Amino acid sequence: MDETPLQLSPSSASNFKSCPLLFKYRNIDRLDEPISTRQAGGSLVHAVLERLFAQEAPARTTERANELLEVLWTELREEPEWRPTELDTEDEVGWLESNRRLLSNYFLLEDPSTLDAARLEWWVEYELDDVQLRGVIDRVEERDDGSWILTDYKTGKVPGAAREQSASLGLRFYALVCWRAYGIIPGELRLVYLADPAVLTWRPTERTLLAFERQMKALAKAVRRAADTGDWRPRPSPFCMSCAFQDRCPAWNESVRGSQAV
Repeated sequence: MDETPLQLSPSSASNFKSCPLLFKYRNIDRLDEPISTRQAGGSLVHAVLERLFAQEAPARTTERANELLEVLWTELREEPEWRPTELDTEDEVGWLESNRRLLSNYFLLEDPSTLDAARLEWWVEYELDDVQLRGVIDRVEERDDGSWILTDYKTGKVPGAAREQSASLGLRFYALVCWRAYGIIPGELRLVYLADPAVLTWRPTERTLLAFERQMKALAKAVRRAADTGDWRPRPSPFCMSCAFQDRCPAWNESVRGSQAV
């Protein structure tokens, strides 16, 4: 890998932690992947909530969210980067209804008419040694005391206790960038899960952010070491079952051959 700063986002950092070979396929080789209904639904729901908060506060209603869902999907349904690869006309109605339920669940968790979002889909970045941390925060609120609340929407279900640290990686990542780039440690980090629905909350401190910063520096070194040595070894896990790169992955192919031998 050349000497230009390595770029890491929450998703790419998560990719490497879960499977270095997945990181290579996605972030180095930039291989095409089919768009799943879950991915497309998440993007659509995020876009609806962004537009909802652009409305005047009294207009942020369930009815308006459903209208925005229809409007946005009408605009984007033929765009290749938005439409799920396997979604046919018969499935489209049911898929839209599932996204409508996610939006309804959102209103069980928050009343958007009472919230004042200072920033929406906010691009942030910070260069930490030889790694550039970058990404987009779904929503930022500013409290009267000047502290920030960072909110990230998730269209999946709340993870188990064993995966909570992994689930919070993105918000801890953004909290670190806010602290280093703007001198503000966010007062609260919120993961808003729409499938359950539920909200998970963390309150970062300087100590926890310093520890996370060390993790990101170590992760950047591991990525560069993998690039220099060519050692992008796969890390098999249950997530392999839904991986788009099964046909390329040596670990998956070895697993398949092993099962066939039995």
